[in-house]
Amino acid sequence: MERDKLIEKLKTVKDPRERDRIIWALSGQEKGTSDKVPVTPMKKPSATAPGAEREEKLPQLPSGIRSIFAYVVPGFFIFFGLVNIIQAVMHFLAGEGEAAVPQLIMGGMFVLFGIISFVKAKKQAKGVNADQKKT
Repeated sequence: MERDKLIEKLKTVKDPRERDRIIWALSGQEKGTSDKVPVTPMKKPSATAPGAEREEKLPQLPSGIRSIFAYVVPGFFIFFGLVNIIQAVMHFLAGEGEAAVPQLIMGGMFVLFGIISFVKAKKQAKGVNADQKKT
């Protein structure tokens, strides 16, 4: 019967210390003579980013494989550009000059972007090799 009274009182009590005292009484533990609950200070999250505390290292490819992948994309650009240019020449030889011009322009753009990408990859590879030689 006393347990039911405590439960009803717990539902209506708004004071956190009184609520804790009732919960302790319901669990059958003696709180002691003091009614005060030890207050633990709340830890505020730090202003730093959560990733800064625990830095995870992502797996990286070896430098040799990275340099190979750097040349793959320019290779595809040059390949598709040459295929488009060859198809444009085939259309031009077949007498379909109107269809050949856009395909020739597209092939030229692919080859141009491929060459530019190839030069950039070569410069980056030289920079990486120079950094590795220094260390």
